[in-house]
Amino acid sequence: MKNLLDLEPIQKFIKTVGKDVEKYLGEDLSCIVYLRPDGTFYGVALYEWLRRKKSNLTLATMEDDGKGLDEAKVKGRKVLIVDNDIITGKGYKRSMEAMRGLKERLQIKDIKFAALMDRVGLADFSVGEYSSGVLWQLERVDAVDLKIIQYLSQDGRASFADIGKGVKLSSVAVKNRVDKLMKEGILAVQGELNINRFYTISACLFIEAAPKTVQSIIEKLRARPEVYHIARRSGKHNLVLSILAQNIEGIEDFVDKEVRLISGVHTVEVVVGELPVVPKTFIP
Repeated sequence: MKNLLDLEPIQKFIKTVGKDVEKYLGEDLSCIVYLRPDGTFYGVALYEWLRRKKSNLTLATMEDDGKGLDEAKVKGRKVLIVDNDIITGKGYKRSMEAMRGLKERLQIKDIKFAALMDRVGLADFSVGEYSSGVLWQLERVDAVDLKIIQYLSQDGRASFADIGKGVKLSSVAVKNRVDKLMKEGILAVQGELNINRFYTISACLFIEAAPKTVQSIIEKLRARPEVYHIARRSGKHNLVLSILAQNIEGIEDFVDKEVRLISGVHTVEVVVGELPVVPKTFIP
């Protein structure tokens, strides 16, 4: 069996963030806290790598809401929370808030966050260019714009004044940035419904279709309210479709009456599962 530190993604993670994390922790008492379940490999691997250099290090784990944490392991220490991926920022926010809530009582010295992939620029340490310390090199969106978008994605009713406190700008400056982002088509404000209030089950449809008909199939299915994801794929099944339903019968009806009857569709394979972890909302 391969050692955890021999795995390629782990090596990439350690190589990219290891030295910076080591410098941050310094000689202080420290604790690596990995988020279950996705951050397990990266948190344990980082701990094993650092333990060769630091003897005053502990390892702990918790859910992103703080449940399951062994408080004795973080008491009086610097804390580094580790996860594999930041996609929407919600898990990051929950875990950081949970740890900050313990900071005074447990005399935690400092709290930072590391992730393999950070898609929204929140992590203190991450692989690639998506670190919160790096200005996004996009032509029309900078790090402040991104922070504003993150605040709005978490609370679409947040006032410009409240957002301004978070990004250290006046409410007028925030409004001007939002107006500019909307005018350029980068940001849109829209109403979405909570998936779990309307549906109880989901399914992925792997469709084999004649290549020349794929685009027309997409056009026919994209407007269906049950559909929340469509993507082209390579290989035999050149189209994947994700749908929501209230029950198994709803999935069967959709497949038989909406998909199989479309010209160009050869075969459909269906995988049924729980409601998606992401997204939590949809546009009706």
